[in-house]
Amino acid sequence: MVRNVSQFTLYSALLLTFIASSNALAFDKLTATVDKNPAMLDESITLTLEANAALPRDAFDTSVLEQDFKVVRTSVSNQMRKINLRESVSTTWTTILFPRTTGRLRIPAIKIHSIQSAPIDILVVPVSQASAQTRDIFMSAEVLPEQGYVQQQLTYQVKLFLAVELERGSLQVPTVDNVMMQQMGEDLESTAIQNGKRYRVIERNFSIIPQQSGVLRLPSPIFEGSIRTRNRGSFGGLFNPSKAVNQIGPEVTIDIKPIPQGYNEAWLPSEFVQINESWSTDLSNFTVGEPITRTITLSAIGVDGSVLPSIEDRLPPSIKAYPDQPQLNTVNKDNTLIAQKVTNMALVPSREGNFVLPEIKVPWFNTLTQTTEYAIIPAQAILVQPAILNPSSAINPVQNNLGDNKSLPVPVQVTDWAERPWYQQALPWQISTLLVLVLWGCSIWFAPKTIPLGKPQASNTHKAISFNTLLQTVDKRSFKYIEQDCKQWLSQNYPHQATLYGYTQALKNIGFSDAITAMYAYMYDNQGDELEVRAQLKLALTYLQANDKHAKTPLAPFYPDN
Repeated sequence: MVRNVSQFTLYSALLLTFIASSNALAFDKLTATVDKNPAMLDESITLTLEANAALPRDAFDTSVLEQDFKVVRTSVSNQMRKINLRESVSTTWTTILFPRTTGRLRIPAIKIHSIQSAPIDILVVPVSQASAQTRDIFMSAEVLPEQGYVQQQLTYQVKLFLAVELERGSLQVPTVDNVMMQQMGEDLESTAIQNGKRYRVIERNFSIIPQQSGVLRLPSPIFEGSIRTRNRGSFGGLFNPSKAVNQIGPEVTIDIKPIPQGYNEAWLPSEFVQINESWSTDLSNFTVGEPITRTITLSAIGVDGSVLPSIEDRLPPSIKAYPDQPQLNTVNKDNTLIAQKVTNMALVPSREGNFVLPEIKVPWFNTLTQTTEYAIIPAQAILVQPAILNPSSAINPVQNNLGDNKSLPVPVQVTDWAERPWYQQALPWQISTLLVLVLWGCSIWFAPKTIPLGKPQASNTHKAISFNTLLQTVDKRSFKYIEQDCKQWLSQNYPHQATLYGYTQALKNIGFSDAITAMYAYMYDNQGDELEVRAQLKLALTYLQANDKHAKTPLAPFYPDN
């Protein structure tokens, strides 16, 4: 059985080889024809090449035509005929060409195997107004403005004029290296009359942004489609025959200017640039330790959002800024790009007083007046109010026992948290964490188990549950909930304050103040390590809990001696 299959395969291969050899031997004729001669510069020319044999699809190499013609596409078909018991096979290549220039052009002799076709001379004439009067379809292409600067948006506009009914079609636009190109919106339709003839106009616009200076050449756009002919079919107007059409638009050349010599600012070419700001609250509400959000919006016409510069906001040392990631957005309005960069930043003053927010100046190059201009937010003065403390009762500061510690470079009074980074204290509190927790455990283990007279036992039990819940929040939940639970726990143990910074100023505890500062630095500016921030805050709260006025056993200093 296997032997029979092998023999069949061998016979089949021999038969196919014989047929192919017979076709190759019978191949003795190659004919080339064109559908029009002469032709206008923007008209397609259909080249038909026919061989009287079954040949491979790639037997015809179209590269021989590239010198004088733009090759759009090539299709191949095979046909078998049988007339009076005689069979014939043919292969036909159909190629769509567009002439590259006017004048007398030649389609050279095309050679396949040893057979070649005769050359064809074609007369290509320019497009004239007289010839345009009788045309049913043509294209136009232009760039507005006709010249520009590198990284400036230009508009590439392609129009298709139709005096006949269009069945279907597609538009091929050129692609160019070192140019950002994208379609602007949907196609637009209108009606125009040229040379006394009414046309349906289909318009498509593209934004082009050159990335280098010099001469920019945009190759011709190409339209391919089919239109309904005016000839009626056999069944009247129901089945009007269609006709394939191919049309090419003009090539466009423009000059792209470089950055002007002597221009030393950040390059932002535009017709108009604007910068403005907004605040989350009135500027008179600036308070020590309370963040206020400043939103700066930079807008520019005729550029992509990627070229908008960063906003440099130089602030006084006592005002710390925590900026978010800028938001970039580019929209199309009336075929013009409008780019925006929105920057949100939280400003947190660390001390009271009068301060000046410096002006913000963004340079840009006006492409209309060819001059350098500036978008400016003027300087403005602000008054920072002190943090509001609860006047109902004073809080005895929790002692840090830092006065006798000579080995640590930590000042006794509270310092400006924005000027002294929290991580300067990282090594001491990491070393002291284990010591504090061990000493606290020993104080609880060896503390007297009797309950003082006149003090309900449920009081400390309630506080311990609340404190344990707070520690779980610090360990596992987001910093938003940590901030909320810290306020709640502190209000249960100390006179109420509006903010956590109010508690830091009232308690005057450096360790707790640094922990809150580190928490807000991580929340607003993603500074520091999350686990370290949580551990530092947990240690500070543990120290406050152990040194509560109802505690039985004093705890070791927050920053113990080495």
